[in-house]
Formats: sequence, structure tokens, C-alpha cells
Amino acid sequence: MATGLLKEKIVDWYEGRYVPYENDPRSSVIIVGGYYERHWTAQAARKLVEFWFAHWQWTIGTILALLGLYLAVIKD
Repeated sequence: MATGLLKEKIVDWYEGRYVPYENDPRSSVIIVGGYYERHWTAQAARKLVEFWFAHWQWTIGTILALLGLYLAVIKD
């Protein structure tokens, strides 16, 4: 039960709060839609995920190379 609640909270944080467009009550035109207001940490997480999906090929190689250099330095 607790894992389901935690997952819901993470999804709510990541997606943000949905804010529908305001319509003028006196107008006959109705605008359907809205946008999501996200917390700044959720926006940062989205940017990291977006970066990873765009550049995962060279990111993995860079991480492995840096890890190898680190291990070579601490071995001495």
C-alpha cells in the first residue's frame, strides 16, 4: 500500500498541477485546454531526463572513462 501512495506522490510531483485556461463567463467563446504548473525541482528533473534521452550514447562512455581515470588515480 505504501509503495502505491509513494508512486502517486512522485507522479503528482513530476507532472505538476493542471491549470485550465480561464474563460470569460460573459463570452460565448469557450477555450478548452490548460497547462501544468510544475515545481522547480520537477522542471530540473525533466531537463535531466530530457538530456539523458538525447545524449545517452556519449554520456555512458564519458562516465565510464571518468570512472576509469578515478580508479587509476586512487590506485596509486
